[in-house]
Amino acid sequence: MKKYVITGSIGHISKPIVQELVKHNKEVSVITSNVDRLGEIEKLGAKALIGSVHDSSFVKAAFKDADVIYTMIPPIWQTSNWRASQDEVAKNYEEAIKASSAQYVVNLSSIGADVGSGVGPVDGVAAFEKKLNALPVKVKHLRPSYFFYNFFAQLGMTKGAGILGGNFGDTEKLFLVHTNDIAEAATEELLNLNFKGNSVRYVIGDERSGEEIADVLGRAVGKPLKWVVFTDEQQKQGLLHAGLSETHAENFTQMGKAMREGIMQADARRNKPVFSKTKLEDFAKEFASVYNQ
Repeated sequence: MKKYVITGSIGHISKPIVQELVKHNKEVSVITSNVDRLGEIEKLGAKALIGSVHDSSFVKAAFKDADVIYTMIPPIWQTSNWRASQDEVAKNYEEAIKASSAQYVVNLSSIGADVGSGVGPVDGVAAFEKKLNALPVKVKHLRPSYFFYNFFAQLGMTKGAGILGGNFGDTEKLFLVHTNDIAEAATEELLNLNFKGNSVRYVIGDERSGEEIADVLGRAVGKPLKWVVFTDEQQKQGLLHAGLSETHAENFTQMGKAMREGIMQADARRNKPVFSKTKLEDFAKEFASVYNQ
């Protein structure tokens, strides 16, 4: 029986992956930094590995006997240099995979990872793709588009001012995806293991303009909403005002600029996949449920 190691604890994407792998009688270990997750992970039928992905010795021990590894660089909020922190985790993964018995890696990357520079936090993910491609393992990079659930971060603005927006979403339509669809694609790759060398799979569920997004979500909450395109400076200052650090505000603003200019989505547009099942209207029901709490 192949041994699976899953990073990302049991978040929006990793939890459904773990559930499906266990359902298919796979031996699954889950890395989490939160000891409080131990019981929940074990209840899913998996083994919990408690430690930090910033700890190279821990990661090496966790990956050692794995046949298949699911990698993702987690959100890193406590840092003054986001890229340096991403690179630290990437290096730990790289060295641990080299020292392991792993034959397959399914890596959660991002749309825009083909660019390599000027796409904010995706630059770090792009660098990690290159590290993985240089290793003697088979790698499948999943490149999902903009997450639907990112709109939950705008609930305050939606309720207070009746708007959604960013420094993007005007003429360039956004590719959108639900985390459930990403988990489904990852699980399919992890179970089938029919990829060779290194390859990319885009995961996209819908394509909408900012105006369409505001209209659909507005109808769902029963309140007219407007999509507002901010300048880059307005975007950055808004993020800083919301409590984000300088490194995060700068990176998110840069990513929004790359989205607005079409750079981030260009390769996905050239290699447009069959869209996954969850559409904006489906997500709108979830958005309305949280809005009305």
